[in-house]
Amino acid sequence: MAAPYTLTAPTAAGSPEDVTFGQPKDVDQFVLNISDNQSMGHYDRPINYSRRRTTSKNLVGLQWILDFENELDDELYTTRAIDGNQFPSYIDSVLHGPKAFHHLVFPNDEHFETMRKMVEHVSMIFRTPITSFGIHQQNDSSTMSIVKWFCTLQSSVVDFNIDTTDDITAPTLSFILDNIKVTDYFSWELKMNTPDFEYTKAIDIPTLILSHSQWITLKSILNSSSRVIVLCESNLTFWDINSFLKHWLNGSNPQLEYISIRRSMKGKAIEEDIEEAFQIITKDLNVKEHEEDGRRPMKVRISLHRKSSYSPPNDLCYDIVRDDGTIGTIHQTYFNRSDVPDFKLHFFYFHVWNKKI
Repeated sequence: MAAPYTLTAPTAAGSPEDVTFGQPKDVDQFVLNISDNQSMGHYDRPINYSRRRTTSKNLVGLQWILDFENELDDELYTTRAIDGNQFPSYIDSVLHGPKAFHHLVFPNDEHFETMRKMVEHVSMIFRTPITSFGIHQQNDSSTMSIVKWFCTLQSSVVDFNIDTTDDITAPTLSFILDNIKVTDYFSWELKMNTPDFEYTKAIDIPTLILSHSQWITLKSILNSSSRVIVLCESNLTFWDINSFLKHWLNGSNPQLEYISIRRSMKGKAIEEDIEEAFQIITKDLNVKEHEEDGRRPMKVRISLHRKSSYSPPNDLCYDIVRDDGTIGTIHQTYFNRSDVPDFKLHFFYFHVWNKKI
């Protein structure tokens, strides 16, 4: 192993303290974000770096971040020798609310070589896996390259967030879903470039949030073990939703707590659309109007390790009840689309709960 290198960091009290990287430390988490945004500063934009957060015994309460930027300030950086390579870098600190975030900043080169070497180096030193992985503003080929490299480090990650500069291809999407196991939270803000592509395999991710989910099929949802599912721009029909509810009553999706489905559609007057949709969605179901009595939990945790939640709708709701007493509360609504004339957004919400708990 190369000789440790030392940086000077402010403590919580503001006095300098030497911190040595190169020996094992207690690590809170390892977060990796990769972005190509070059225009704004820290925390004023979607995070523009790959980062390493650590909390060591002598830095209790502080967070250290390995930050890979597209442009370095020539007046700030110095050169460090790490594993026989020379890396320009500098130290930066940012106050974000009551917390101070301390950055060790490196360049982000075209083929991510610096990022790869530094992540592998620090991962070896701290002997801990990456917990969160984010890819931001990269094209499809870069995204595939980064994901393939990531798979050489580890096969699973707690959180995965991704958005790209162009539409993603079916091979890249399939490779990600088939090769990276996400154990808590997956957020996907991108479009497919293959309109007729459909993914039918189970997606066993506890929290699944997709901004463009045209490729998700009913079969995939029914085979999945997700706890929270948020699907925007879905191609699921009212009849698909009706089929989903019938399968749920028969025991499918036992882990599900919440699903929302947003669809864009051309329709009639909103009042007529709502009535027609309700009749199809609830066809052959024993539905009763929901009575709010305070027993229903009004927050659904989005992530198991973050303080974030959804508040399900509580007006104009209807209940269906499974044989085991579990209740599914249904709500739907429409909104006019301001960006597309004559089109509406249809929202369907389904909240699963049990008044005995």
